[in-house]
Amino acid sequence: MSRIRTSNLDESLPLPPLGLKPYYEDNSCAIFLGDCREILLQVDADILLTDPPYNVGKDYGVHDDAMTPGQYHDWIGSWWCLVPEKRIVFPGVGNLSLWAKYEPVATACWYKPGATGRANPFQWNEWEPILVWGCMFSCSDVFRQPISEQSDTGNHPCPKPLGLFKKIIKRLRTKGTLLDPFMGSGTTLRAAKDLSRKAIGIEIHEPYCEIAAKRLSQEVLDFSGEALK
Repeated sequence: MSRIRTSNLDESLPLPPLGLKPYYEDNSCAIFLGDCREILLQVDADILLTDPPYNVGKDYGVHDDAMTPGQYHDWIGSWWCLVPEKRIVFPGVGNLSLWAKYEPVATACWYKPGATGRANPFQWNEWEPILVWGCMFSCSDVFRQPISEQSDTGNHPCPKPLGLFKKIIKRLRTKGTLLDPFMGSGTTLRAAKDLSRKAIGIEIHEPYCEIAAKRLSQEVLDFSGEALK
């Protein structure tokens, strides 16, 4: 087991008060390995930004992504009460009716031109909903970002594009530390770090923690110049 660690964690980055040790830490980000339901009460963050499993049978290692609808509903409830009130969630197209009970304040859109994956029985979806609670964005509520291969996300089955999360964070007017309790390969944290935002990630599958730690350890300046639109 390899754990990438540094010792210069910025004191302004909220960390657990009970001595929980990060899997990885730097001046911007911290990663914690484990079940988020056991860790969330021990971390201090302001904004949830996450893409949780959709329960569509993907292989995420430790996590069961093939629950019954009732089990999946209960699973969401088991961590939903533990996260910050300001929330940005990718629910998946097929789960919109389930998430309606949580009464999102707004729905934004990830427009992914050219996407070829079937998301429901009727059509090929070139978009995905983004549900929002308590957060404010500048500019449009449509985030245009094609799906593309990413060489640094390892064997994660469905990582979101880094450019997409950068656009979301760039337009986010709400201040504070970001939290992703289903961090996967670390895209939320990598985007936050590139944009000088603080972020905390939690991941139950250690190989994904290792991938994310390697991504975060690359001190690469952002010369992409990606537009807000």
